[in-house]
Amino acid sequence: MEREPVVYLIAGPAGAGRSIVAAQLAARLVRGVRLDGASFAGHRHAAEAVDARFGEGAAVVLEDDVDPAALGDYRTMIRSRPCHVVVLASLAAAGVPQVGIWLDTTAVTPEETVDEILARTNTTRAEIVIADYDAGWPALFERLAQPVREAVAELGARVEHVGSTAVPGLAAKPVIDMDVVVPSAADLSETIERLRALGYIYQGDKGVEGREAFLWPPGAPVHHLYVVVDGSRPYREHVCFRDHLRAHPDAVQEYAALKRGLANRHGADRLGYTDAKTVFVVRALAAHPPEGV
Repeated sequence: MEREPVVYLIAGPAGAGRSIVAAQLAARLVRGVRLDGASFAGHRHAAEAVDARFGEGAAVVLEDDVDPAALGDYRTMIRSRPCHVVVLASLAAAGVPQVGIWLDTTAVTPEETVDEILARTNTTRAEIVIADYDAGWPALFERLAQPVREAVAELGARVEHVGSTAVPGLAAKPVIDMDVVVPSAADLSETIERLRALGYIYQGDKGVEGREAFLWPPGAPVHHLYVVVDGSRPYREHVCFRDHLRAHPDAVQEYAALKRGLANRHGADRLGYTDAKTVFVVRALAAHPPEGV
């Protein structure tokens, strides 16, 4: 089956077979190309080159030396989606949350590594579809939230339903958004590791300071999970925007119409779709400002 364009950022020590894996992965992808980050003047220029090739319809494998602590920022610089971070390493970097998929390559061949990468990543860009409100969304949230609640309960964290599917009557992408709300920033590292143990793939903050983002576990229904600190600005904005819509039926209708129009305009460009909603979200938050902002 032909795969859609996709981006892979392959990091880790060169001794882990990084170049061989990157080359073989590119060869396995339709219109696959391999780029060497060392040939560009910094991560920003490499990210721009990736986006240019992606825009031409290529599937891009970018191999680069990256400080593990900078992986999330590097991924954010690359605007093309889907974009998967894969780190080839035998040991985790001490004290650094593991962004992306970390694979131990010491006892496997490059071919086996590529097989695992492809098996664990999604390479399909689905069109943005806005569906009528589904009364089953709250129950789906509860089903997805239950194992997360159990994993973080002893940390004093809670899980909340946020985003459009949390607003009764609102048309939305049929994708549940949930916030894992931790008591303090000191709980973030442990929470990230517990979610990774459930199969979630950590993505860094994706350019939003104070909001740690995750891809859903393989085989699970598509959903978005974020970790935020209780009382933080990202958490307050999520809740206030949700509550503003719940309290204003006219805003629900306006937002639904906007999203349907943007979905038709942007197709599979999820970043473009999200950016285009910003004016409405900012206006709604101004009408229902988060306390303390």
